[in-house]
Amino acid sequence: MKTGSGERDCAEILAHISAYLDGELEATECDAIERHCRGCESCASVVAGLRHTVGLCRDAGSAPLPEAVRNRAQESVRKLLAEKRRDW
Repeated sequence: MKTGSGERDCAEILAHISAYLDGELEATECDAIERHCRGCESCASVVAGLRHTVGLCRDAGSAPLPEAVRNRAQESVRKLLAEKRRDW
């Protein structure tokens, strides 16, 4: 892990990883993180692992629900709405 010496240290890099992965940083900030990761195996590993995890989460969000799960969810919503109507 790097610290000081004119380059960003790992703690500062890691503090901005979420924004980096979400594409919320300016190009200069992204360049600094990428430059740091080229010279720091630890941070490069963290970034790669998080990037993979984010990808898995995004993929899971687009997968269709099994019909049985969807039916149970719809029935639960119907029950909650019926209970709310009785309370009104």
